[in-house]
Amino acid sequence: MSRFCAKCGRLYNGSFPFIGNLCVKCYFEEYGILTVPKELTLHICPRCLSYRVRGKWITVERVYRVEDVIYNALREELEAKVKPSVEGFNIGVEIKIPKRISGNFLAVLEATTTVGDFSFSERQNIKVNIVYELCPVCFMKVSKSYKAIVQVRSVKTSLSRREGILIEGILREIGERNIVEIEKLKEGINIKTVDFTTARRIALKIKHRTGAQIHETHENVKRTREGKRTSKLIITVRLPEILEGDLVIFENELYKVSKISGTNVVLVSESTGEKRNVPVEVLWRGEIKRITSEYPTAKLLVVGVSDTVVYAIRVDKEYEMYEIPLTKIPYSVSVGEELRAIIINGKPYVLGKR
Repeated sequence: MSRFCAKCGRLYNGSFPFIGNLCVKCYFEEYGILTVPKELTLHICPRCLSYRVRGKWITVERVYRVEDVIYNALREELEAKVKPSVEGFNIGVEIKIPKRISGNFLAVLEATTTVGDFSFSERQNIKVNIVYELCPVCFMKVSKSYKAIVQVRSVKTSLSRREGILIEGILREIGERNIVEIEKLKEGINIKTVDFTTARRIALKIKHRTGAQIHETHENVKRTREGKRTSKLIITVRLPEILEGDLVIFENELYKVSKISGTNVVLVSESTGEKRNVPVEVLWRGEIKRITSEYPTAKLLVVGVSDTVVYAIRVDKEYEMYEIPLTKIPYSVSVGEELRAIIINGKPYVLGKR
């Protein structure tokens, strides 16, 4: 028995597809190529231009026009809600929106598909409603509410300028998206964040750069009606006295701190240039002494050189004589040359030629 289209009467000959009791042309005319909602609502944050799709807020990194955000939001929303009327066909979709958008508007969705030697297309209008509302992150920023706080403190009474610059650089690397507020206090810096993850990321980044100690506590611990535990996370980050670039005394040798990580400190000998790796814990055990302004540099004049010792006098104060092993001087020296040195407990540590 011959098969024919129930709408147009076309006989089925194998070259023109049928879907059920309709030829593909009549099927698309009857049901369309795509199942498209007549109306959509887009939720966009007026402050940061992030948008909500399927209940999740999508962060926009670099945007030049609000129309670009609306287009991306509409495209992702349609991907979730537009369905082909029948499976198995390759369907091309193009979305058109006005060049300038000031409120609600009509979007045009054009769908095309090819079946064998035949092409089909359709246009559908979609009413798009724009609802501007603050995303959760911007709402917390505006209301100054937060879920976690990172308290950056120093072993000293306050953060130094160098420490402050270091923390600011780390925060720039991480980005301010999830940071509610940065408080600069006399005793340090408080960084309030919208979530635990960002706070822990900041703390770990600081630890990796400085060898800082981290301590976590929770405040305002509660349980919701659903039994979920909620609290504010307090992370205290305590910076060591020593930072990268500092001159230090370690095991009676003068070093420069080349690099600090979360696990190791790299020291470079001022006399030999050799590198030495030590555990970061030495920063907290008092085994490394930082050279501060209480140890001013001294000017030494070389008055004699032997095979093993350099004889030098301090010409800027009392003409004290020092015997310095050649192995403790980073350069070859000769009589009459001047050296820079730091005098600690009566012992000179040579920094180099003046």
